[in-house]
Amino acid sequence: MTLWTQTGPMDPGPPRRRAVLALLLINAGKVVPTSSMVRSLWEGEPPHRAVATLQSYVSRLRRIISDQSPQHRAELQLRYRAPGYVLNVAPDQVDVMRFESAVVRGLEAQRRGDFTQTFALTSEALRLWTAPPFEDLADYEFAAQEEDRLDQLRLAAVEARAEVAYALGRSEEVLHALEREVADHPTRERLVHQLMRAHYRNGRQADALRLFERTRRYLADELGVDVSPGLRRLHEEILRHDPVLARLPGPSEPPLTATTRTQFGHRPHAEFDTEPYLGQRTGSPTVFVGRQGELRQLLAAADASEHGEGRTVLVVGEAGLGKTKLVRELGRRVREAGTDVVNVNCPMSEDMPPYWLWVQVLRQVAARRPEALRCLPDRARRALAAVVPELFPDLAGGDCPELSGEARFALHDAVSQVLLGSNRNPLVLILEDVHWADDASLGLLPFLTRQSVDSRFLLVVTSRSFRMADDPGLRAFRAAVLQSINAEEIRLAALSSDESQQIALSVSAGGTDPVLCAALHERSGGNPFLLLGLLDSLGEGATAQQIQGLVPQMIREVVNERLSGLPDEVRALLDCCAAGAPVDNHLGAPCDGPVAVSRETFRRAVRGGLLVPDDTAPEGMGFVHPLIRDVVRQELTYLAPQPRTTAPATAPTTEHECGEAMRHRTHIAAAARVAVRGGSPAKPVSPGIPWPSRPR
Repeated sequence: MTLWTQTGPMDPGPPRRRAVLALLLINAGKVVPTSSMVRSLWEGEPPHRAVATLQSYVSRLRRIISDQSPQHRAELQLRYRAPGYVLNVAPDQVDVMRFESAVVRGLEAQRRGDFTQTFALTSEALRLWTAPPFEDLADYEFAAQEEDRLDQLRLAAVEARAEVAYALGRSEEVLHALEREVADHPTRERLVHQLMRAHYRNGRQADALRLFERTRRYLADELGVDVSPGLRRLHEEILRHDPVLARLPGPSEPPLTATTRTQFGHRPHAEFDTEPYLGQRTGSPTVFVGRQGELRQLLAAADASEHGEGRTVLVVGEAGLGKTKLVRELGRRVREAGTDVVNVNCPMSEDMPPYWLWVQVLRQVAARRPEALRCLPDRARRALAAVVPELFPDLAGGDCPELSGEARFALHDAVSQVLLGSNRNPLVLILEDVHWADDASLGLLPFLTRQSVDSRFLLVVTSRSFRMADDPGLRAFRAAVLQSINAEEIRLAALSSDESQQIALSVSAGGTDPVLCAALHERSGGNPFLLLGLLDSLGEGATAQQIQGLVPQMIREVVNERLSGLPDEVRALLDCCAAGAPVDNHLGAPCDGPVAVSRETFRRAVRGGLLVPDDTAPEGMGFVHPLIRDVVRQELTYLAPQPRTTAPATAPTTEHECGEAMRHRTHIAAAARVAVRGGSPAKPVSPGIPWPSRPR
């Protein structure tokens, strides 16, 4: 550690005085209590007059500062502030602070996909690293810990720079630096992975293969383990000259790497795929594009939990946006890295018993980690036996009861002990579709989130956006979870037009016209499920104009199933908007003019992602997805009166084709479903229209 003044370098004095300065620099801007400084400087064995000695060190450092010019004294101030001392220093005056700031900004740029900025910032940070910081104070534990943290941050910068250099086609610029780092860190497989790719990209395939063999032997001899699946996969790609190794990602395709938690110097997650993830489905290539950022967030949470910082992540999005694909890909990656993954899907069932979600979780945990249940205290075992009796045959149990008070708390605590009790092995728990979960199961989630702060546990929960926004119980659950400091939320948005085009091009073997792709994107609203349904139903020579009225039978059935779970008043509002009926969003009873709907019903539809304000529409509201609008219109037509002598024709999808029958059904929908004030159904607005029956 060197202190520079306006006249040149200055020696702060003996090691313990330098240690005082280092301790204050590490905590710059923060008050370091005197008692904490004494413990750090003498490590549990302070002399009789330790405080007085510390004061003399501080006094000498103050004199050094006072010898500076007025400008430098303003930038560096050492003051007493109860209960200790604080060093105020301008960040640009300390190399370590400048280094850390450059790394953090570089990694932020990488997350944004700005590769050029990432390369520049990480290169700047590494130029500032001229020697290990505090190496002359290695005997002090606090200095050694800080040096290790900063070295991990430096390695994160090295890896980020190598990653974006590969994406930019500049691997040769980082080749020699990677060789030095791999020599110093032979067990850091991420560096090995990056160096193997750089060797291959620069025409050194033999060097890449030799490096793999050397790493494999080293890990086997020194640690008794094999190389990671990611490294084996790269080895195979090099052997077969996989074209993916020569491909440069486009500007919208950032390398898919785990985010490093820079403030703690954590190593990245042990997975090395760098191409954007494109999920697979039977019979067609891709269904999952545009989720690289969300996957990075999940991998970063997994990395934090692996290092003892438990996390909870809510993944929220409308049906078909890819929640399941996203969390399943997370599960695949962390499972390959050696982490246990428990995945439970909550079905839609009115007969679900209390705590059914946790019964399934406990059954899986018992099968994979039987010791987690064997080590429980008797009180916890009895609490769990009340809901999962088959796991505790030595204890009396029965049907899962409705628990309350102390019994409910005991169960929550017991489940937490099972999932969090062993910090030796990290655990990822994925709970899908919790919008269908029973209230008892939901009640345990906020408790578990708060208890998992200092554990090696990651909880990932998925839910549909409408249910999460509309259901009071789910809203309360979400608020309770997100109040915890270790919880975050990922909201899935629709795909961009470019991402929709990537799906269309990958599914269509002969390629798809850009105009057709644009029409498909507009028709599907950027929803991957709806987009794939449209692609499956396209015939030869399909045009963009034909897509505007396309409603595949499969999509129609799925959308109807999902709409069937909506509250009656919200579904009635959708009916009215689909039919183009005037809707008055003021409280009041229906009249001969517009259908009256409560403002809260409007809010529920907008909040749930079904409708959006649209000043150009006669009803003032527009559907988020044109497909859903047309499915609702078809249902209205099926319910409208049909001539007895004519067989039902194919359901029209435009307002003009629906004609008089649709206008009639709008009034019927208002009479049958719209909740106004007292909630009782109103009489039909147009008397004399018979109640229709659905065609058989």
